[in-house]
Amino acid sequence: MYNRRGMMGPGMGVIMQHQRTLSYLQSGRPDLRRTLRGVRKTLRPYHWHVLGGTILMLCTVATGLLPPLLLRQLIDSAIPEHDIRQIVLLGIFMILIPLLGSLLGLLQNYLSAIIAQGIIADLREQLYKHVLSLGLDFFTWTRAGEIHSRFLNDAAALQSVLTQSFLGTLTSFITVACSLIIMATINWQLTLATAIALPTFALPMLYFGRRTYNATTESQQALDHLSTILEETISLSGALVVKSFGTAKREEQRFEVANQEVRVTQLKQALLGQWASVAIQGLAALGPAILYSYGAFLVISHEVPLGTVVAFAAFLAQLYRPASSLANANATVMGGMALFDRIFQVLDLKPTLQEPLQPTPLPATPTRGIEFEQVNFHYSNAADVLHEIAFQAPVGQLTALVGPSGAGKSTLLSLASRLYDPSAGQILLDGIDLRQIASADLRQRLAVVTQEVFLFHTTLRENLRYGAPEATDDELQATVAAAQLQELVERLPDGLDTIVGERGYRLSGGEKQRVAIARALLRQAPYLLLDEATSSLDSRAERLIQQALETLMQGRTVIAIAHRLSTIQR
Repeated sequence: MYNRRGMMGPGMGVIMQHQRTLSYLQSGRPDLRRTLRGVRKTLRPYHWHVLGGTILMLCTVATGLLPPLLLRQLIDSAIPEHDIRQIVLLGIFMILIPLLGSLLGLLQNYLSAIIAQGIIADLREQLYKHVLSLGLDFFTWTRAGEIHSRFLNDAAALQSVLTQSFLGTLTSFITVACSLIIMATINWQLTLATAIALPTFALPMLYFGRRTYNATTESQQALDHLSTILEETISLSGALVVKSFGTAKREEQRFEVANQEVRVTQLKQALLGQWASVAIQGLAALGPAILYSYGAFLVISHEVPLGTVVAFAAFLAQLYRPASSLANANATVMGGMALFDRIFQVLDLKPTLQEPLQPTPLPATPTRGIEFEQVNFHYSNAADVLHEIAFQAPVGQLTALVGPSGAGKSTLLSLASRLYDPSAGQILLDGIDLRQIASADLRQRLAVVTQEVFLFHTTLRENLRYGAPEATDDELQATVAAAQLQELVERLPDGLDTIVGERGYRLSGGEKQRVAIARALLRQAPYLLLDEATSSLDSRAERLIQQALETLMQGRTVIAIAHRLSTIQR
């Protein structure tokens, strides 16, 4: 982690900077206030949908409470009075009302699904935009598998929770309250006997709630680990390393351990849910036992008619089923809170590079180049790795940074492109501090060719146009010629429309470098940053790239990093 001069390198600094962040992301410590605030903000765009769902829910509850009253009327009135007309009407209503309730429930579930899917889509968008806004240090330290897990595993699990339980808790609560009110108006003694077991439903809610939260967090963290292994070993770059070193067996063992961890944690999560159901079903048996025993005594003593007891038995299902749902809902909601909490942990990370509130506009044409004024830089709270750096890259000229590995050359280029901010001093572009320039304006002025070229798994044409999607075909062809790519394009089976493969694997190192140069050339930015654009290439490839670079540098302000003096001299 330390370079040859004894200075702390980027790796150690980033580790120190993100130890707290990483432990926070993996700890699963709940922050209920923050999570509820985030949930409320997420629900805000759907307030009309929620209102509509609430109205449907009330109508569904009403249709569920009517059949027991119809049954009571049938037994206590229509049958003793031999009223055929009333019996027929009650029978028709007993068919129509449940059918109406089913249709209303279908609409309610459909609306709940719309809300749930919308929330998940919104959260994914927020996550994606926010992660892209985070500094480069976040990506340096945080494993890609953990980030992907937030998008895929957490969001998918949360989708299930929202779809199943959205408005369900409120429905259950209102159903229980309305059932008790109606039952109390019919016979308060039976109501009291029936409801005496209801407070016991709070026991599984209290016992299983926090355990479900912890089990859900552990399960998702295990999925994080598994996703990371897949990301590292199944990708093209990882697979090449595994095959090159013959470590397939070792990786299989590592995957097996992580896979078993997922199995154990998810089994624990599932068993908690099953034990909660067993506890709730056992408590739910108390109510019918009390009702039938006490109800039978009241019927024998002629204190209440049989139809009332039968109606109470029907109401009991309306009472205990939602009460059981409420007890289960606590575990479900706590699991959902754990998932929300993991997503909001990422959304609450503050970008290390802040956009200026009132950005200073850049001049229409470059005037003063890039200037470093007494720049110091360190990673997190570590010691400075750059000390009082001061130089100017004049407009239209090449400024070379030559030195051994670890001397800080790439760090200077990262600072010049504002991937990091200096800890002291300032960096000016055309006389304006980079921190006062809008990010979009800065990126329009800069073109960067990195040592490690990344190409997307798409066509060569789309890779070339990535920085300038509005470029015309004529401009593209001119750029291909200037970057010495014409021979490559003619050799490829589909020319510019050839898929280059993951990370451009179908192309050689020199070809990828020329593609990167062409991509920068097509962007037509006045400032160019080159980080070892000709490293580790054969003489022919270097000659072609040098020709491309000479074209690229014409009329531009260039800061170039190189190990070879020949690269700079040419």
